[in-house]
Amino acid sequence: MPSDPTRGEGASVDEALEREAKRLFRRYTVEIVEGLDMCPWAETARRRSQVSESVELGALPDPSEGAAWARRLGETPSVEIGFLIHPRVKLSRKEFVAYVEAVRAAYAKDPGRRGVLMAMVAFHPEPEPDTTTALSLINFIRRCPDPTIQAIRLSTLEELRQRDGTGKRFMPMSAALALPLDAPAKRPLHEVVTDANQQTVERLGVAHVEAIVEDIHRDRDRAYRALGVEP
Repeated sequence: MPSDPTRGEGASVDEALEREAKRLFRRYTVEIVEGLDMCPWAETARRRSQVSESVELGALPDPSEGAAWARRLGETPSVEIGFLIHPRVKLSRKEFVAYVEAVRAAYAKDPGRRGVLMAMVAFHPEPEPDTTTALSLINFIRRCPDPTIQAIRLSTLEELRQRDGTGKRFMPMSAALALPLDAPAKRPLHEVVTDANQQTVERLGVAHVEAIVEDIHRDRDRAYRALGVEP
């Protein structure tokens, strides 16, 4: 059930928007990623408090700020995975992917004293469902409520990869895609994981998954409009 985004005396719009953005993203995580068993590792990380969720309230994101966020995550050992949610950003999927590339480049240029510790991928609400190939399914599953950057600790990726040679049981799809292309494996991990997720969507049906995503997006639209924020 959608929450009342206006609850709380004196709460500013920014505070309410941050609260709602996190709530909606958690719906996506629990109902899509965990609920459809797209990544068995995700629930474990969340329950162990190894996941960080942050909200960037600006409408025009700055790559240097995204890089600073990645550095902070890298310097927080308890965090294995982080999400930076952008509820006011109106970039298209293609534009947001390019922005995340710029964040990645800025971070690589100035990663901090310990070097590059985090890999990053883009999530966006825009893509239409497409399950014709395993790789095209990635954008379908990444339809979170708001443009979002996911950062994953590189040491965690390596640990997950070594736990299971196929990567199917322990490796999140986006994590597999963030691994170096020359990482040794019996079969490329991104192929194994995306194939497994494609089979899940095909078994459940695109319409079933799409219905869950659209319900979350309608929840977002109602909540944001109640705050005077156009989704």
